[in-house]
Amino acid sequence: AFLRRAQGDIKAFLEAFATRLEQALPGQVEVRRKKDSFLAKTQHVVGMTIHLGSNRYVLENASGGLQVSRCKEVGGVVLKNETMALPDWLWALSQELGSVSTGMAGASGVLHEFLMH
Repeated sequence: AFLRRAQGDIKAFLEAFATRLEQALPGQVEVRRKKDSFLAKTQHVVGMTIHLGSNRYVLENASGGLQVSRCKEVGGVVLKNETMALPDWLWALSQELGSVSTGMAGASGVLHEFLMH
C-alpha cells in the first residue's frame, strides 16, 4: 500500500508521512521543507530525519526518487552510515519504534497504520 501511494504523488505522501511522524514523535523528527518556487508560499517535504536513541533514520526526496539510510551515532560522531532499500528502512524503523519503549508503541502503530492503509 505504501509503495503504491508513494509513487502516485510523492509530495503529498511525504507531507502526510512527515506530519504523522511529527505528531507521534514530537522533538524527535526533523523535517526539511523547500518552497515550491522562488515566490511561492507553499512548501514541500524534501527530507526528514528521525532520531531514535543512537540511530538516525534519514529519508531524502532526491531527483532519482526516495533515498533512505540509517546512521549509528554516538556522542555526535557517526560510527556507521548504512544506505538501505526503502522496504528494509521502513521495517527497521517500525521495529525500533516498537522496541525503544512503550511510549513509542503509539508511534509504531501510527507508522504501521499509515503505511498499510
